[in-house]
Amino acid sequence: MGVGIKVIRQCITSALAKHRQVHVINVIGNHDDTGALWLSAALAHVYESEPRVSIEQSPAPFTYFRHGKTLVGCHHGNTCKPDKLPGVMAADRPIDWGATEHRYWWLGHVHHQSVKEYPGVSVETFGTLAAKDAYATAGGWRAARNMKCIVLHDEHGEVARHAVSPAMLEVR
Repeated sequence: MGVGIKVIRQCITSALAKHRQVHVINVIGNHDDTGALWLSAALAHVYESEPRVSIEQSPAPFTYFRHGKTLVGCHHGNTCKPDKLPGVMAADRPIDWGATEHRYWWLGHVHHQSVKEYPGVSVETFGTLAAKDAYATAGGWRAARNMKCIVLHDEHGEVARHAVSPAMLEVR
């Protein structure tokens, strides 16, 4: 838990050095349904005097944010299949859907990189920084460990991305 808190606080500190506002979303998932809520509540208290940081505290399984002409939906990916997500976004956020040109779903459940395009939105899954546990090792999962930074332009959607691996964070 301590390492996780340090990592997210460092991400927030780094983001504050480059951006006017930082919005943090801890997506609720099947491995940490209450852990994500606790982390969000704790971070909200840590940053309560920092007006540039907002922490999403909703217990909802689907979270959205809009950046100009871009709409992003975040979901762990364990309770709703990817092919259903375009319709979920359109139903949950019809005004944002109609006002945006770039739409993305970001998921983490499968712990590996994949992207599938659907009419009007792409659905992407990401890897994890976490080391493999016994379940993943025994199941043969060997996806690379990393974390992505996706740069969204308010008019043009995704314009860049960066990856960080655990090896890059090692002190030498």
